[in-house]
Amino acid sequence: YQRRVHGTLSECLFFFRIFFISFVRTMPPSRNWEDFKKIPLHMGTLVHYKLCFERADKDHNGRIDLMELGDWAQGLGLRNITYEDLKRMIREVDDNHNGKVDFWEFLSIQLYISMGLAASVDLREFTRFLCQTYTG
Repeated sequence: YQRRVHGTLSECLFFFRIFFISFVRTMPPSRNWEDFKKIPLHMGTLVHYKLCFERADKDHNGRIDLMELGDWAQGLGLRNITYEDLKRMIREVDDNHNGKVDFWEFLSIQLYISMGLAASVDLREFTRFLCQTYTG
């Protein structure tokens, strides 16, 4: 990854969060979608993360692929990140198994960490809930 890409603190945290979540993750108690419906999602939060996502999606196809993820991570100073690390990051939230991070998958990890949901919500189930609820 040769290009230097600048990002916001929020963008940097996205990678930091995904990279370390698989190492510190415990199985949270709730996998109940009724509990997920109670989690507030404010329009300002949604817009903020949509703009972050669009900055990472360099080819504007609505998905962050492995190369875009690597470019962004490198640009944010994560120099020792490996191909396997990148694949693991994507795999952690890739609900539709396309090998890329779509917006709702991106949003799920952002909300999961920023709202402190790890103690009460299963990440994969929360990602599935967001993707299926908002994409039909």
